Amino acid sequence: MTKLEWNKKFETGIDLIDNQHRDLIRHIDALDLAIYSGKAKTELVIMLEYLATYVSGHFEAEEKMMMKVNYPDFSKHYEEHKKFKEVYGRILQEYRVKGADSYLAMELDRQVRQWLEHHLMVTDAAYVPYCKGYKPE
Repeated sequence: MTKLEWNKKFETGIDLIDNQHRDLIRHIDALDLAIYSGKAKTELVIMLEYLATYVSGHFEAEEKMMMKVNYPDFSKHYEEHKKFKEVYGRILQEYRVKGADSYLAMELDRQVRQWLEHHLMVTDAAYVPYCKGYKPE
């Protein structure tokens, strides 16, 4: 896959959220590099552990922000988070049953990239006008 790089089109203008997104992109790229350098199994475990905290911490931060500003499409956004948690849970379960392998690493890489690009550019972009100037407590 090609290197996923942070760019202006991903920005929300909310430092906490943008920093979390940047960190996820760094992890995606580390997994991608590991796949092509023969270290997929190790990086897969690191990525699965990272995603465990990401799906709780980042999603919670976004949801809290959207509720605070009464974002009108909160339920739609929440459903996307829920669907990603399901994808993550399925891959995590497969890892627990079969262990780490290159194919699972590639599947995780593909799923996270696909979700992230759509989520940042469409779903997150939609809340930006409502959340400008939001400062987490």
